[in-house]
Amino acid sequence: MRKLSIIIITCLIVSTASAQKRSIGKEIKTDLLNGGTTIVKTYARPFHWQKKQWLQFGGVLALAGAAAFLDEPINDFWQTNQSRTLSRISTVGDFMGQPENNYPVMIATWATGILVNSPKIRDTGIMIFASVTTSGLLQTGLKELVGRARPAADQGAYEFRPLSGGDYHSFPSGHTMLALATSWILAKQFEPLSLKLLFYSVPVVVGFSRVYDGAHWFSDIILGSALGIACAEAVHRIYTDLKEDGKEDRISVLPTGRGIRLAYRF
Repeated sequence: MRKLSIIIITCLIVSTASAQKRSIGKEIKTDLLNGGTTIVKTYARPFHWQKKQWLQFGGVLALAGAAAFLDEPINDFWQTNQSRTLSRISTVGDFMGQPENNYPVMIATWATGILVNSPKIRDTGIMIFASVTTSGLLQTGLKELVGRARPAADQGAYEFRPLSGGDYHSFPSGHTMLALATSWILAKQFEPLSLKLLFYSVPVVVGFSRVYDGAHWFSDIILGSALGIACAEAVHRIYTDLKEDGKEDRISVLPTGRGIRLAYRF
């Protein structure tokens, strides 16, 4: 604890010393505006898809449909082959996929970038924020609209009751989507192969835990993974373009004869 305190104090001193040459407040404002713009543009992305993207989307749907035929056999296998070791792995996967455990990662990453004046780490934190937020809202809406019964509900793999609550929130796997939304960005930002393998292993463990625990069907994991990757890829491309264009301030406050006007610029 003492060593950690020394490191934090040292970082604060370095950050304060460099504050004369940089405006931390402006950096925070820029990051928040770019993050918000990225989220909006990510949701609008499908409206700009070309034929290739629609074909890829169709292929993912076909893969998920094929996986649906394996849902009940896979669920039955894992429910009858439980073990202490696998249960411990599942517990770890469930922890890593919890939304409340994803947000501290992104906040800590972004805050570290601000603290040590690292644009790359700052950008990584903001991209994780945009990716997880986009994925989180998307999966929440899909769960309600699709209304697929969870395996634990004992209704079978093909029972759908939209807007029916938690027992019918199987599709897609939110834990897997959020884990991939985080891990995919981290893997794209850092080059060492060992780190990439570590990042990619997280959603694998998370996805396994959801099937093992009877919370999701196998096809929920497949499509949840695809959606998480799609959100992360879109966020990475959009945010990178924003930074390259240099158009960081997307929202401005303009005075008018009757007050003020908010202007949003794509």
